[in-house]
Amino acid sequence: MGFLEYLETTALATFIRESSSYLGFPTFLFMHTLGLSIVVGASTVVSMRVLGMARSIPLQPLVRLFPFMWIGFIITSISGLGLAIASATQKFVNPILLVKLVFIGFAIPVMWIMEKKIFRNTAGYKEGEDSSGKMLAGSLLILWLIVTIAGRLIAYSSTILGH
Repeated sequence: MGFLEYLETTALATFIRESSSYLGFPTFLFMHTLGLSIVVGASTVVSMRVLGMARSIPLQPLVRLFPFMWIGFIITSISGLGLAIASATQKFVNPILLVKLVFIGFAIPVMWIMEKKIFRNTAGYKEGEDSSGKMLAGSLLILWLIVTIAGRLIAYSSTILGH
Protein backbone atom coordinates (compact mmCIF):
# COMPACT_ATOMS: atom_id res chain seq x y z
CA MET A 1 0.00 0.00 0.00
CA GLY A 2 2.94 2.34 0.51
CA PHE A 3 3.37 3.01 -3.20
CA LEU A 4 -0.36 3.64 -3.68
CA GLU A 5 -0.35 6.05 -0.76
CA TYR A 6 2.64 7.81 -2.31
CA LEU A 7 0.77 8.14 -5.62
CA GLU A 8 -2.14 9.82 -3.83
CA THR A 9 0.21 12.42 -2.34
CA THR A 10 1.75 13.51 -5.64
CA ALA A 11 1.00 17.03 -6.85
CA LEU A 12 -0.98 15.72 -9.82
CA ALA A 13 -3.16 13.45 -7.69
CA THR A 14 -3.78 16.26 -5.21
CA PHE A 15 -4.68 18.66 -8.04
CA ILE A 16 -7.14 16.20 -9.58
CA ARG A 17 -8.73 15.37 -6.24
CA GLU A 18 -8.70 18.75 -4.49
CA SER A 19 -8.44 21.47 -7.12
CA SER A 20 -9.96 24.60 -5.58
CA SER A 21 -11.25 25.70 -8.98
CA TYR A 22 -12.96 22.32 -9.45
CA LEU A 23 -11.08 21.95 -12.73
CA GLY A 24 -8.95 18.94 -11.86
CA PHE A 25 -11.39 16.06 -11.56
CA PRO A 26 -13.98 17.35 -14.07
CA THR A 27 -11.29 18.04 -16.67
CA PHE A 28 -9.72 14.60 -16.31
CA LEU A 29 -13.14 12.94 -16.33
CA PHE A 30 -14.12 14.89 -19.47
CA MET A 31 -10.88 13.93 -21.22
CA HIS A 32 -11.37 10.30 -20.25
CA THR A 33 -14.90 10.31 -21.64
CA LEU A 34 -13.82 12.14 -24.79
CA GLY A 35 -10.93 9.75 -25.47
CA LEU A 36 -13.08 6.70 -24.84
CA SER A 37 -15.82 7.99 -27.12
CA ILE A 38 -13.26 8.53 -29.89
CA VAL A 39 -11.64 5.10 -29.62
CA VAL A 40 -14.89 3.19 -29.09
CA GLY A 41 -16.89 5.24 -31.59
CA ALA A 42 -14.36 4.89 -34.41
CA SER A 43 -13.81 1.21 -33.57
CA THR A 44 -17.55 0.64 -33.72
CA VAL A 45 -17.83 2.26 -37.15
CA VAL A 46 -14.97 0.18 -38.52
CA SER A 47 -16.17 -3.03 -36.87
CA MET A 48 -19.75 -2.64 -38.07
CA ARG A 49 -18.51 -2.08 -41.62
CA VAL A 50 -16.20 -5.13 -41.45
CA LEU A 51 -19.17 -7.15 -40.19
CA GLY A 52 -20.96 -6.28 -43.43
CA MET A 53 -23.17 -3.33 -42.54
CA ALA A 54 -23.32 -0.25 -44.78
CA ARG A 55 -21.76 -2.06 -47.74
CA SER A 56 -22.15 1.08 -49.84
CA ILE A 57 -19.29 2.60 -47.79
CA PRO A 58 -15.95 1.40 -49.16
CA LEU A 59 -13.96 -0.51 -46.57
CA GLN A 60 -10.44 0.70 -47.37
CA PRO A 61 -10.94 4.45 -46.70
CA LEU A 62 -11.89 3.58 -43.10
CA VAL A 63 -8.17 3.07 -42.47
CA ARG A 64 -8.13 6.83 -41.84
CA LEU A 65 -10.01 6.24 -38.58
CA PHE A 66 -7.20 4.26 -36.98
CA PRO A 67 -5.02 7.27 -36.09
CA PHE A 68 -8.07 8.72 -34.31
CA MET A 69 -8.56 5.44 -32.46
CA TRP A 70 -4.95 5.47 -31.26
CA ILE A 71 -5.15 9.14 -30.25
CA GLY A 72 -8.39 8.41 -28.39
CA PHE A 73 -6.70 5.51 -26.63
CA ILE A 74 -3.76 7.69 -25.58
CA ILE A 75 -6.07 10.42 -24.25
CA THR A 76 -8.09 7.81 -22.36
CA SER A 77 -4.99 6.15 -20.92
CA ILE A 78 -3.42 9.36 -19.66
CA SER A 79 -6.63 10.75 -18.18
CA GLY A 80 -7.58 7.35 -16.72
CA LEU A 81 -4.21 7.09 -15.02
CA GLY A 82 -4.74 10.56 -13.57
CA LEU A 83 -8.17 9.62 -12.26
CA ALA A 84 -6.81 6.41 -10.77
CA ILE A 85 -3.86 7.99 -8.97
CA ALA A 86 -6.14 10.62 -7.43
CA SER A 87 -7.57 7.84 -5.26
CA ALA A 88 -4.96 5.13 -5.81
CA THR A 89 -5.52 3.28 -2.54
CA GLN A 90 -9.14 2.67 -3.53
CA LYS A 91 -8.96 2.40 -7.32
CA PHE A 92 -5.97 0.12 -7.80
CA VAL A 93 -7.43 -2.52 -5.48
CA ASN A 94 -10.87 -2.31 -7.07
CA PRO A 95 -11.60 -5.59 -8.90
CA ILE A 96 -13.82 -3.77 -11.40
CA LEU A 97 -10.89 -1.58 -12.47
CA LEU A 98 -8.76 -4.70 -12.80
CA VAL A 99 -11.41 -6.30 -15.03
CA LYS A 100 -11.48 -3.15 -17.14
CA LEU A 101 -7.70 -3.15 -17.51
CA VAL A 102 -7.65 -6.84 -18.51
CA PHE A 103 -10.22 -6.26 -21.22
CA ILE A 104 -8.33 -3.20 -22.46
CA GLY A 105 -5.31 -5.49 -22.57
CA PHE A 106 -7.27 -7.73 -24.97
CA ALA A 107 -8.90 -4.93 -26.99
CA ILE A 108 -5.71 -3.08 -27.95
CA PRO A 109 -3.98 -6.06 -29.61
CA VAL A 110 -7.23 -6.96 -31.39
CA MET A 111 -7.49 -3.40 -32.70
CA TRP A 112 -3.85 -3.48 -33.82
CA ILE A 113 -4.26 -6.88 -35.53
CA MET A 114 -7.43 -5.69 -37.25
CA GLU A 115 -5.63 -2.62 -38.57
CA LYS A 116 -2.73 -4.70 -39.90
CA LYS A 117 -4.74 -7.65 -41.23
CA ILE A 118 -7.60 -5.79 -42.89
CA PHE A 119 -6.33 -2.32 -43.68
CA ARG A 120 -2.56 -2.56 -44.01
CA ASN A 121 -2.39 -6.01 -45.61
CA THR A 122 -0.36 -5.68 -48.82
CA ALA A 123 -1.98 -8.82 -50.24
CA GLY A 124 -5.35 -7.16 -49.77
CA TYR A 125 -8.15 -8.24 -47.46
CA LYS A 126 -10.85 -10.12 -49.34
CA GLU A 127 -14.13 -9.09 -47.80
CA GLY A 128 -16.50 -12.02 -47.58
CA GLU A 129 -13.72 -14.56 -48.21
CA ASP A 130 -11.94 -14.24 -44.88
CA SER A 131 -14.03 -14.76 -41.74
CA SER A 132 -11.15 -13.78 -39.43
CA GLY A 133 -11.90 -10.09 -40.11
CA LYS A 134 -15.45 -10.57 -38.87
CA MET A 135 -14.16 -12.43 -35.84
CA LEU A 136 -11.81 -9.55 -35.01
CA ALA A 137 -14.55 -6.96 -35.55
CA GLY A 138 -17.06 -8.82 -33.40
CA SER A 139 -14.48 -9.37 -30.68
CA LEU A 140 -13.55 -5.69 -30.68
CA LEU A 141 -17.18 -4.64 -30.28
CA ILE A 142 -17.66 -6.99 -27.33
CA LEU A 143 -14.36 -6.02 -25.69
CA TRP A 144 -15.05 -2.27 -25.88
CA LEU A 145 -18.59 -2.86 -24.58
CA ILE A 146 -17.22 -4.68 -21.53
CA VAL A 147 -14.56 -2.00 -20.99
CA THR A 148 -17.21 0.74 -21.14
CA ILE A 149 -19.58 -1.07 -18.76
CA ALA A 150 -16.77 -1.85 -16.30
CA GLY A 151 -15.60 1.77 -16.41
CA ARG A 152 -19.08 2.99 -15.67
CA LEU A 153 -19.47 0.49 -12.81
CA ILE A 154 -16.32 1.81 -11.12
CA ALA A 155 -18.31 4.89 -10.10
CA TYR A 156 -20.77 2.62 -8.29
CA SER A 157 -18.29 0.07 -6.98
CA SER A 158 -18.70 1.07 -3.35
CA THR A 159 -22.39 0.15 -3.64
CA ILE A 160 -21.76 -2.97 -5.74
CA LEU A 161 -18.84 -4.30 -3.70
CA GLY A 162 -19.98 -2.99 -0.32
CA HIS A 163 -16.85 -0.91 0.33
